Amino acid sequence: MDDLPRYRPTVARVDLAAIRRNLGTMRARLSGAGVSILAAVKADAYGHGLLPVARALSEEGVDWLGVALTEEGLELRRAAISTPILVLGGFADGSEPRALDAGLTPVLYRSASARALNAIAARRQIPVGVHLKIDTGMNRLGVPMAELPAFLDLLDDLEHVYIDGVMTHLAEAEAADTEFTEGQLAAFARAIGQVRSRGHRPRWLHGANSAGVMTHQGLAEPAGCNLVRPGLALYGIAPDDRLEGVWPLEPALSFESAISFLKRVPAGAKASYGLTWTARRPTKLATLPVGYGDGYLRAFGNRAEVLIRGRRAPVVGRVCMDLCLVDVTDVPRVREGDRAILLGSQSGQRIGAGELARLVDTIPYEIICAISPRVPRVYRDEPVV
Repeated sequence: MDDLPRYRPTVARVDLAAIRRNLGTMRARLSGAGVSILAAVKADAYGHGLLPVARALSEEGVDWLGVALTEEGLELRRAAISTPILVLGGFADGSEPRALDAGLTPVLYRSASARALNAIAARRQIPVGVHLKIDTGMNRLGVPMAELPAFLDLLDDLEHVYIDGVMTHLAEAEAADTEFTEGQLAAFARAIGQVRSRGHRPRWLHGANSAGVMTHQGLAEPAGCNLVRPGLALYGIAPDDRLEGVWPLEPALSFESAISFLKRVPAGAKASYGLTWTARRPTKLATLPVGYGDGYLRAFGNRAEVLIRGRRAPVVGRVCMDLCLVDVTDVPRVREGDRAILLGSQSGQRIGAGELARLVDTIPYEIICAISPRVPRVYRDEPVV
């Protein structure tokens, strides 16, 4: 659909300059910490657009880009992006030859993957650097601490695979109670000690995500990390309510539509599927051409608000696949074609990803990642001088 004209007014606007400035804010806050930055651009750069965002961050000189999938890394290489790329989920079975051809770096935590990488590297007579992932308590991916000695025994037998990095993932770095995170970091420090005691000399040590960066968890001893992996903060969104306002971040994405139809309904009228909303007064209803097929969640019905002419207007009735309804009775001079901000700012008012997440008991990550590919992204950019 990229080469077809767009007629629907529903778009996501992405300010690449804001992402650049957020990176600058992060660098300023980390100055003196001696850490490099891996920018997470997985999941279509958290809904912002993989290639435009990765290009902007590469132009700003980030040290690494982080993707979840080999396919994402290959797409970046096809676009001639040469920044080092770490595949955070590891190489999928069978993808190793193309991934290595593209110069991607795998996260390693499976013995089968280690053997497959070594076999390919042996045939090519090349060394393969990996980032060894340690499970320090999240119990998702990584070599469990109890199994690390055996895993290192395996690597000792693989002549063509070497440990270039050691990493972990913090499960709740945003929490006010730091006990669990401190335990993870202590375990990570022990793991690093074991790796080094076997003669490995990893260049990169990392565990901090956006929350870890903003709270400085994992940036000092006991782990002594020298690389951080921010994602959400780069896009201008605090990873937790407790961290909102801690740094002067600029949200880079807005999600908007426009009124396609206006009508008046009497008191007592019902609307949308399931008739979950009833007008308590004579009401002016606006139809917006956006729905859960675009990533504006069905659960926002009768909960969320949008901005029209600088006023908050409630979403009423159930959100449909392609449409939703808004009560605009209290919006003066409202008319068809007026812009409706679903996520973003207008006339000094703001609806943030955190606000929408709280309405439906989720996290800001899900709100922005949910925006569908059928919503065109419109970019603006002003490179940092």
